[in-house]
Amino acid sequence: MSSKIQKIAYWVSTGIILFLLSWAAGSYHIIHDTQAGYFEAFGYPTYLVYPLAWLKIIAVLVIVSHRYNDLRDMVYAAYFLNMILALVGHIIYGDFYGHALVGLIVMPISYLLGNQVRGRPSKNFFGRWTN
Repeated sequence: MSSKIQKIAYWVSTGIILFLLSWAAGSYHIIHDTQAGYFEAFGYPTYLVYPLAWLKIIAVLVIVSHRYNDLRDMVYAAYFLNMILALVGHIIYGDFYGHALVGLIVMPISYLLGNQVRGRPSKNFFGRWTN
């Protein structure tokens, strides 16, 4: 795959992830009662809505900054788990699950191409504990 195609694939997939994260974080705050109802219907506790919203905002900042290798890896791992749980919840509830499926499809593309397009971050946020 050529460098230009890799860059386009990376930025499109990362843009989709950033949009999904931002949209979810915003909707968790703007229409909290509705989102809490979804969480409850899916079998998840409603007290997770606000912390999850703030974690998604932090995830956007970590992905965009591309500064710390270990934090970036944790964000992608957490996003993967979040999309798995969202997909399962939406399927079981019989709700539209396209956004969770799209998130699962573009996540590995963004993660794998991130090192090739932007380089691997040289710093670790947790310093000596990650060596």
